[in-house]
Amino acid sequence: MRTEATAFYSEGLQLDASFYLPDERNEDPSRPIIVACSGFMGLNRIHPARFARALTPFGYTTFGFDYRGFAASEGPRGRVLLEEQISDIANAAAFAATHPNAGGRRVVLLGWGMGAGLILEAARLLPRVVGLVCVNGFYNGKRVQKTVRGWDGYVEFMDKLDQARSESARTGSVVEVEPFSIYPVDSQSGEYVNDVLYRVPEFGGLFKPMLADSLLRFAADQNLEDFGRVPLLIAHGEKNRMHPPTEAESLYRNYPGPKDIYWLWGAGHTEFMDDNHPTFRRLTDAIASFMQTQVLDKSW
Repeated sequence: MRTEATAFYSEGLQLDASFYLPDERNEDPSRPIIVACSGFMGLNRIHPARFARALTPFGYTTFGFDYRGFAASEGPRGRVLLEEQISDIANAAAFAATHPNAGGRRVVLLGWGMGAGLILEAARLLPRVVGLVCVNGFYNGKRVQKTVRGWDGYVEFMDKLDQARSESARTGSVVEVEPFSIYPVDSQSGEYVNDVLYRVPEFGGLFKPMLADSLLRFAADQNLEDFGRVPLLIAHGEKNRMHPPTEAESLYRNYPGPKDIYWLWGAGHTEFMDDNHPTFRRLTDAIASFMQTQVLDKSW
């Protein structure tokens, strides 16, 4: 794999990005470009680069980037709004598809974690999208908060948000919070976050509580009417406690276009995200198979 650093603009902010190019003997210009989108607090150098290392041997040029406010990308730190990250994805795909490395190719959006839901919203803005791959995502923010926290925990969470909103409205002060107080992580995924992700220097930090409102507004599974012809692969950990399997089942049930669901049996949310883990290798083989049978063989 060859890596080519680049940058593009999203709503006037310069975002850091990379093309991941197949070795010349594997390069196939007839194949769509894969835009790999990270999840919550994710960085290009972590999971987008990981997917690129697995998919470039199949001949796919892959594009990854850092959302605004992360790593070397411009934008205020500690501000995460899903609506803004959706714009970043749409602008990343528009840039990547028209770059000389892609030559006007069609686009497949691949989203990991939170990014799996975000790509659904971004794809509604992009006529070049010919495939979607949603891995371990959630597709309705309020629903997943209720499921993960339980009803009593959800009520307590909403009460705390209301108190913080009232305090901010009176004083004008905004107190930044630990991100996982808003976006809860299960114990198994928490171990991976602490042992792997927090070892990446740019990962983490405190966040403005506006993230909570953005999460509660998010309902990608309510806006699927445009996808009657776009094939979708849903991949989900069968034991995922951070984004429950019911999220994958709901998306599969409501998606109007060609679709398939690939269960990662015995897997949780993120503990298998390692280049050499057999579950991850099986996942990327399934993505390559989906690309071959559902995307490449279609006439656009």
